[in-house]
Amino acid sequence: MRMVLAIAALLIATFSTQASVTTSPTPASSSTEQVDFTRKAIRRAYDHVQGNNIPDAIVALNDAIQSDGFEYLPGDTRYAVLVLAAQANTENGDHTAAHALWVRASELAQANRNTWHSRLAAAFRNRDYPDSAHCVTTIARRWPKTLNKIRDQAIYRIETELGKDATQADARQALLESLFNANWTDIDGVANRFWRDLAQILLAKDDVQQADPVAARIRSARIAITMRIDKSFDRITQGNPDRYDINRLAADELAAARVAVESTPGQLRLWVRLQQLLLDTLQHDQALAIADDIIAKTKDGDGKSIYEDFDDYYIWVLNQRAEALARLGRWDEVVEQLSRATRRPENGGMNVSQILNLGWYYAFLEQPAKALDTVSELGEMSPYGRMQLEMVRLMAALQQKDEAAVATHLTYMREHRADAINTWQNALLFSGDLDAAGDLLVERLISEQWRGDALASMQGYADVPRTPMEAVRLQRWREVLAQPKVIQALSEVGRIENFDLAG
Repeated sequence: MRMVLAIAALLIATFSTQASVTTSPTPASSSTEQVDFTRKAIRRAYDHVQGNNIPDAIVALNDAIQSDGFEYLPGDTRYAVLVLAAQANTENGDHTAAHALWVRASELAQANRNTWHSRLAAAFRNRDYPDSAHCVTTIARRWPKTLNKIRDQAIYRIETELGKDATQADARQALLESLFNANWTDIDGVANRFWRDLAQILLAKDDVQQADPVAARIRSARIAITMRIDKSFDRITQGNPDRYDINRLAADELAAARVAVESTPGQLRLWVRLQQLLLDTLQHDQALAIADDIIAKTKDGDGKSIYEDFDDYYIWVLNQRAEALARLGRWDEVVEQLSRATRRPENGGMNVSQILNLGWYYAFLEQPAKALDTVSELGEMSPYGRMQLEMVRLMAALQQKDEAAVATHLTYMREHRADAINTWQNALLFSGDLDAAGDLLVERLISEQWRGDALASMQGYADVPRTPMEAVRLQRWREVLAQPKVIQALSEVGRIENFDLAG
């Protein structure tokens, strides 16, 4: 409400100073009544805002904006009215109307960075990802230093959604190029996936000269793997073997992560990233030791005083501890750790991530009743999360030989496979439909959107302990990789190598 009042005050101040000024464009004499009507509507809106009557203020503002006299008002007044109306509609919960008003306000000469950030917030709230991308692109080009006001997760989500729509290819390229030129990085100081994707776009247009410096910013061993194994990158990877040395990149990443935690030990997210890189490089004992040290330091309730982001990342410290235990084959301890983690909130609500992970492990350990009981109270979640939930239910149904439930879960996952295509791949493996699994893998290899993850999943990685059910999945996966149709599809787009990282 404070923001609405402040804008209203600014509006009336601007409005008052311009009351005696000739409007532009100058209305014909026949339009004077229209302008008077518009001005009166604006004053009514101001009075309603002062009286904390937002709904009636919105009605009056709509009268003004939709009136024939609105376009005769000075630009400053029109801009202030549109901004006030956008803020009022936001406060009133009408985000669709608010977004439309921010779009109009941003098209005026008076629009500034705050206008565009507000338009972005409204577009993102409405899941209008094309306009969200347009906003981020504009901000990156005009006010690059304000990109840090946009959450990393939002930028990644916007780019991901654009990637699902072929008609948005140009907008996606513009977004990535604007972020690259603005030297944008996420909270961890990287944006490796973005630079790989931009390089791929440029290579598809035969622009090797621009693609090479874009790819040179990549510092991730995992991302570099996806480029080494994908023939579409050969023009920049084959001539730069040192740049794509996976062991060197992994060592450099790990060293940088160690420096980060030493320089800023109070940020738990940095410790989580270090844990993940240790797990990647098979240093499971060290990842476990980090978790144990953090747990010991915070056991008396001092977590928030030691780590500024404790509430957001502590559950991931526990999750990585469980992963380290799994890599060591200590399955009972994995279940115990995840069970404790599920009791901690995630984003202020039910800990969906750890509950799903616990359900997965119960299913992997062939305890279907416990798996189903664990996930039984989960409510609404993301489309990706729902696919993980269906996977837990499917594995449990397979173990219980419940054919009706198996059919139900496979039907749902088939219809929603695009929400988590790799999960659907695993569903086919677990259900034993290896011919369909091969067809899907071929489809993924052909698809520009899915190829990278598909190729990455086909590589040889360091062996780690596996539950019996995971071992069955791996054996079936190898059978799929040996299918002639898969071998043929692979030969056209990529290759298989072996890497000293966890699979």
